[in-house]
Amino acid sequence: MRLLINEADLGKFKKRASRGYPREVYAVLLGKKLKNKTFKIQQIAIPRIIEATYDYVIPDYAEIDRIISTSGLEYIGSIHSHPQAPPTISSHDYLYWDKGKDAVVGILSVRKRSAYKVTELKFWRKNTSLPVKFKTFRPGNNHNHNNHHGRGTNSR
Repeated sequence: MRLLINEADLGKFKKRASRGYPREVYAVLLGKKLKNKTFKIQQIAIPRIIEATYDYVIPDYAEIDRIISTSGLEYIGSIHSHPQAPPTISSHDYLYWDKGKDAVVGILSVRKRSAYKVTELKFWRKNTSLPVKFKTFRPGNNHNHNNHHGRGTNSR
């Protein structure tokens, strides 16, 4: 499995996660399935949050249903942040993994350093031990760029 991710929307999610620190932030991944087990994430939509803490986030599921139904895109999965924790699936994440709906779950680690926050992003499939490889794309541009494989980036 591979992912192609809208670079602009990913940037917006990272900013929201950084601003939301130390609470978790959540979004849905919308797009379409391409050939060769590749998914193109065209939109990362951030719904209203009902409750968020350092350990979990509860999004507005009614709003998520509305976002999905009006997007014209397929639901691919979800992404959320882990403040001060690694970008791996926690036991809580695994317990609440959408049964059969999520093809993939993204985890964005947000760690505070003295003057800035460091982020690291990984995507996971259920019952697999290795993260899913991904690349970003610029909307309106058919060329992929920024070859990412889950490496961290600094955001100030």
